[in-house]
Amino acid sequence: MANFDPATVLSHLSVEEKVRLLCGKDAWTLHGLPAESVPEIVMTDGPHGVRLTAAATLNDDTHPATVFPVEAAMAATWNPELIKEVAAAIGRECQALGVGVILGPGLNGKRSPLGGRNFEYFSEDPYLTGVMASAYVQGVQSEGVGACIKHFVGNEQETRRFQINTQVDERTLQEIYLAPFARAIREASPWTVMGAYNSVNGEFACQNSDVLQRLLRDELGFDGLVMSDWSAVQDKTLAHANGLDLEMPGPALRDHELLNAVQSGQLDEASLDQRVLRVLKLIRQVTDARKAVTVDWDAHHELAVRAAADSMVLLKHEQELLPLAKADSIALIGQFATEPRFQGGGSSHMKPKQMSTVLDALSARGSVSYAAGYTETEVSSAQLTEAVETARQADRVVLLTGTTDSMESEGFDRADMKLAPDHVRLIQAVAAVNPNLVVVLHSGSALDTRDIEDICPVLLQAWLPGQGGGEALARVLQGETNPGGKLSETFPLRLEHNPTYETFPGNKTDTTYHEGLFVGYRYYDSKVLPVQYPFGHGLSYTRFELSDLRVEQSGQQPPVALEVTLKNTGARAGSEVVQVYIQDAQSTYRRPEQELKGLARVHLEPGAEQRVRIALDDQAFAYYVTHLGRFAVESGRFELRAGFSSRDIRLTASVDVNSDTEVRILPTMEDPVNEWLADSRTEPAMTQVLADLGFDEDHPMWAIVMGFPIPQLLKFIPWMGHDEATAERVRQQLADRRNAAG
Repeated sequence: MANFDPATVLSHLSVEEKVRLLCGKDAWTLHGLPAESVPEIVMTDGPHGVRLTAAATLNDDTHPATVFPVEAAMAATWNPELIKEVAAAIGRECQALGVGVILGPGLNGKRSPLGGRNFEYFSEDPYLTGVMASAYVQGVQSEGVGACIKHFVGNEQETRRFQINTQVDERTLQEIYLAPFARAIREASPWTVMGAYNSVNGEFACQNSDVLQRLLRDELGFDGLVMSDWSAVQDKTLAHANGLDLEMPGPALRDHELLNAVQSGQLDEASLDQRVLRVLKLIRQVTDARKAVTVDWDAHHELAVRAAADSMVLLKHEQELLPLAKADSIALIGQFATEPRFQGGGSSHMKPKQMSTVLDALSARGSVSYAAGYTETEVSSAQLTEAVETARQADRVVLLTGTTDSMESEGFDRADMKLAPDHVRLIQAVAAVNPNLVVVLHSGSALDTRDIEDICPVLLQAWLPGQGGGEALARVLQGETNPGGKLSETFPLRLEHNPTYETFPGNKTDTTYHEGLFVGYRYYDSKVLPVQYPFGHGLSYTRFELSDLRVEQSGQQPPVALEVTLKNTGARAGSEVVQVYIQDAQSTYRRPEQELKGLARVHLEPGAEQRVRIALDDQAFAYYVTHLGRFAVESGRFELRAGFSSRDIRLTASVDVNSDTEVRILPTMEDPVNEWLADSRTEPAMTQVLADLGFDEDHPMWAIVMGFPIPQLLKFIPWMGHDEATAERVRQQLADRRNAAG
């Protein structure tokens, strides 16, 4: 328990002492004030475990801790309660290791499958990302450890991430990239937010008042501490003046810049005090929540196994090859079987407390022969021969493939979505001698599987599953756990189909989000493009059906509740995710074909059924209206779609929503005739004008006149045989009508 009052301490400090608190002491530690009984606190990298270095530097000598699945895999569980449990375990390990703030979760989006850090982010969908982020933050902070949601905002690529300027329109920013942060702040109150490296619309995020003040403070209502990403501060004075509280890492090299700014009046001391007070409040918050914790490492390992198993997505299942039969001899092929591909590269790279390999896990269950198959991305002649012979002699083959750190990591974007060519050659050779082939994919993002689809009856996406991945994979392959994971991102048929293909990652200075709202399935579904595996997809060893969709609505206002019966019609226990998408039947401004707005993961025994209820609040129906500067619900009809993926909709129902917000912009005296006719508020006046002029659809100039702005229409009236007085009466009639409507 801390015994200092932040406001009182602040009143005792000199300007020099205040400035000192606004930068870290070292890579991970914040300054204390011994004379004021203010202790130092430690923060460290996450987000899929506690990455605490043994020294106060940015080296890779980390304390062992539980390595949970990466965020992309966490999201594939579609199970926020499980993620809350995982995050609480991370919080307990933080307490045991003396960490007060964990730098996670990452909430950035996935414009392109090539994003090098996609594995460290939850989903291409802002709703799913927000739900998972809220659960994560709640879990960590339930153990008295602060979460740090990051990277705020527009940090969707690694290429030139320190220099790139993200050009994004306001509606896209609000609906796609801010929405997860907004939900996490609204539902979980994270203690801290981390600013991004990149610029946003012309100014670096960590010194951007529009980003840090208007969006984060004023609109999202965040009242915690804002820190920089490590070495992201370009102009220290501007950063603190525009909303940044803490520069990381230390030691400080530019305190004199801030001191000079205060002394010269460039930065007033009241603003400085705001920043310092937030630092002191965070230290107080962390120290008040400190507690003695004894970690049950075995229990945490089992939780890591369970999370990994629940994240695995059965993409394809033909010939009923899974679960593996107990009597079958198994050929296990792939270096990943003994040297697991269990985490991503970069700042989240951890040292596992324990490690399970799939070779050990399967060998403990039955007869397994092993061949390495490859070394990283290359297959030697000897390895290929050994793998083929091993496969030839087995009843069934399990082959592990995927990306490596050299293909997918923080620090660079992927070159393509493909497997290593030698891995494809290995798979083809093995399939030629044994068609009973199960291919397991280890990656942090979507892969192009076209080269192996025709020869692989089973594909299982195992992500980067953490330290429990080997045991988890064995449980899924053997049927001890029924795969219930669902894709948290679309696997497109080919990279060229992605909406950012022509523009990602931008040029030397800018990356422009030309695709707008149409990211991931929002684009593929709106374009009706074929995909390899759709968003939300995932098969099971059992079967489920949905029935009896009902909607509860009081009047014609949200909230709306959707209820549906989910039944397990197969012979095995398993989990299914009920996914609810909303389609706006006719909006004034274009919206995607459908948007995910609700979910529920349910476990059922064979033959069992459960009534599932999903609530849809105002936000589920709203979209961002730029000229209003806020989200709004537009009156109209909405279709509610319940299913098992964005391409597997089983049941639908329509609801009518009546809103008191007018989202349309009233046509002006400069707008064209057809816009006056399209708006119910001005249509009667324009229809009357055209009738009085004797002008109808049979007139040869009708189509041309529809595009006339009102001034052009007025000029055209005399050419129709009317006098100037008539044109003036029309002008006055339209102006009066518009004034009355406005």
